[in-house]
Parts: sequence; C-alpha cells; structure tokens
Amino acid sequence: MTIRFHRRRDSGPDHAGLSRRMFLMTTTMAGVTTASLIGGTRITYAAPLDEGQGAILLRMVQDIYPHPDLLKLVHYQVIADTVTKGLEADADQARALTDGLAKINAQAQGLYGKDYVAIEDADMREGILRHFQNEGFFQGVRWTAYFGIYDNKEIWPLFGYQGSSVEQGGYIDRGFSDITFVPQGPTLEERMAEVQK
Repeated sequence: MTIRFHRRRDSGPDHAGLSRRMFLMTTTMAGVTTASLIGGTRITYAAPLDEGQGAILLRMVQDIYPHPDLLKLVHYQVIADTVTKGLEADADQARALTDGLAKINAQAQGLYGKDYVAIEDADMREGILRHFQNEGFFQGVRWTAYFGIYDNKEIWPLFGYQGSSVEQGGYIDRGFSDITFVPQGPTLEERMAEVQK
C-alpha cells in the first residue's frame, strides 16, 4: 500500500490570508449586525439597497450557505434584511456593500453576459463569489449569515440539533445514540457467541 501526501498549494495573490485589520473590521460588522438580529433594538429607516441590489444580496446569502432542502427563502430573507438594517448607522459600510454588490454583478456580466441572479448554475455563482471572498463587504455578509443560521434556535430543529444538553443532564441520556447514519452493530449476545466459537 502506498501513502501519498499532497502538498498544499501556495496561496496566490487572490487568496491572501485574513489580515488583523480585515479580521477586526469584519468581526465588528458581524457583531453589530448580529446584535440587531438576535434581539437588538428595532431600527426604522429606508433601506439603502434598491430592489436589484436586494435580490443580489439575497442570492449571495443563499449561495454562501446553501441549504435548499432545509431552509426556506424566508430564513435567508431575514438575514438579508438584517444585513441591510445594519447599514443604517454606517454610511461607509453601506457604500462598501453597494459597491461590492455592483462588482459581483459586473463580474457576472463580464463572465457570463447576464446578471448574477439570472445565473442558474450554482457552481458558476460560487466561482464569482470566490473572487470577492476576502473583501470586507463579503466577510460582513458571511458572518451575519453564519450567526443568523447556525446560532438561531428557531433553525436548529431543521438541522436536527436539539440544542445544549448540559441543562438536560448531558448527551448520554439525550442525543448520544440518536444517530441513524451508522449501521447497527452486533448485539452483545452475538459478539459473545462469536468469541466463544
């Protein structure tokens, strides 16, 4: 048997690592938008995005975390609305997002001759998004979507996650043996019979 080790490719100029400044900027934006998502203050204002930009943002959120069999459009729309509402207090972030959405659409037009939302192939849309994955506007949307999906107690049951079991006595009595994707092994009696042969 031969074991092969594959070396990791060097990251090119388009895949630069996340700098400290970019990390602080994106986590700050994620924190602000997440705070408004998880029960922060109600914000009343006119949305800074037009209908076309809102459609791009919604499609972008769906493409970053695709769960078509589990999540409904309304779940993604809540996240897109949260991103939009978080822009009220920061004109620079609003400008960065609108410019970023315009870049995504321009990239789609340049590569495929159609708007981003009109591209039916999910792999093509993913390729477009990967071009912008290290930019601040993308990371802000990504982290808001991350917390809006995976830290949302209303969505957990859709993934089969029951929540924390510490308060219920731990996972031994709640959730430990719930998995269904591992085939059932032999019983104790079958194993003992096999050993005694």
